[in-house]
Amino acid sequence: MVKIFASAAVTAFALVQSACAHMAVISPPPRSGIIGNELLKPCGGGNQVVDRNITTFAVDSTSNFVLRPSHGTGNLIFNYFTDLDVTNSSKAYPLDDVPISKPDTYTVPIDFAKAGLKDGQHIVVQAIYNGTDDGETEQYYVCFDVKLGEVESAGSDSENHSDSEDELDSVESTKSGSIKSASVSAKAVLGAAAGLAIAAFAF
Repeated sequence: MVKIFASAAVTAFALVQSACAHMAVISPPPRSGIIGNELLKPCGGGNQVVDRNITTFAVDSTSNFVLRPSHGTGNLIFNYFTDLDVTNSSKAYPLDDVPISKPDTYTVPIDFAKAGLKDGQHIVVQAIYNGTDDGETEQYYVCFDVKLGEVESAGSDSENHSDSEDELDSVESTKSGSIKSASVSAKAVLGAAAGLAIAAFAF
């Protein structure tokens, strides 16, 4: 049940963002959130590190970036910076270039090892939607903080308690957290519906 509500919350966030942006980000979390101005180069105004939005990806496997261009057709360009505070003078290195045939959700696997990147590096990945709609072409920018290294598993030995009282406390805490999560997720779904209604009139 908790997973269902969590999934609903992520979907709701993406739908609300779609109403506010020309390139909605589903995952990983971007620097600028939904308040960034995607027309600003570089990074849609997210020029500095946002610690809470740093994502760890393993170098020895592909890493998925999921985005949804909301208008037009064109291409989705991925590059990266080694400068963590990105400016217009920062050098961008290419990663991938994906054709966009229609507004839809696109999952783009990025191979960091192929780009010559290694464990321990902290980089900034930028996605650029070069989109044409009604004869006009514009670029939309969004950035992601990425650390390359071993991805921690969801559980660990330190999270397993043998003491019965600790286990009972954990169960009660989980129940309480699930109720709160369900409440917040329900609000997120309602917010998404409102966002879609606004988007219908806006576009």
